[in-house]
Amino acid sequence: MKVIDGTPEYILIEPTEGMLDINEWKKGISAIIRKAEKGKVKRVGVTLHSNRDHYESCSDYLISSGFEHFASKVNVYRDLKEMESFHPYTWRTLEDRGTTEKAFMEVWRMCRQGSDNAASTLSMEQHLQSVKQELGSGWKYSCRIFYKDHQPIGIAIPHIEPGTTNEGRLFYFGVFPSARSKGTGSTLHRQALGCLKEMGADYYIGSTHLNNIKMQRVFEKNGCHIHAYTESYYKYF
Repeated sequence: MKVIDGTPEYILIEPTEGMLDINEWKKGISAIIRKAEKGKVKRVGVTLHSNRDHYESCSDYLISSGFEHFASKVNVYRDLKEMESFHPYTWRTLEDRGTTEKAFMEVWRMCRQGSDNAASTLSMEQHLQSVKQELGSGWKYSCRIFYKDHQPIGIAIPHIEPGTTNEGRLFYFGVFPSARSKGTGSTLHRQALGCLKEMGADYYIGSTHLNNIKMQRVFEKNGCHIHAYTESYYKYF
């Protein structure tokens, strides 16, 4: 399993490819729970592939260990090697003068309004702290506000997944409620994929909640294919 350390806010455990040794997996989960308890971590999150062997056993173990089911998700994949540059909107990062963390969090908050994804349990300050911890020294360059006619329309946080050299991900992607249902989401998402390629990504891994049909349509329009179905579980301390 892959462990993303966002302490003290959270620890996330994601599945990896290959066969699962369920006994070793349970030992690993127990060790992380003990670490969370000692380190005063606020939340441990575990993601499971729902179509893999041992899913039911793993799910039962998490529930018995005090985890709660949070969301069902769709994971997608897209090859970026042949992706062409695409820049319909201007953008600024937190490295640019005049773009403050406060302004970025406000745009992020606006993008979350009316989302079909399950509501996050984290505050905006906690979300931004998560970005800092996971992405490291280059985090400000990844935090981008996109503009149309000098007005903000959304954000994307493109980055190379830590521990890899060519896996592109969007820590967050969203558009303003006023910009939705106009094709803006699919256009901005395509531009964000281009940003990932420019950062050195050969492929993109993305996800959205199963109930978010709109985002799934955006994935489809931009050539993303379903890679897996997952279930996420949280335990709070």
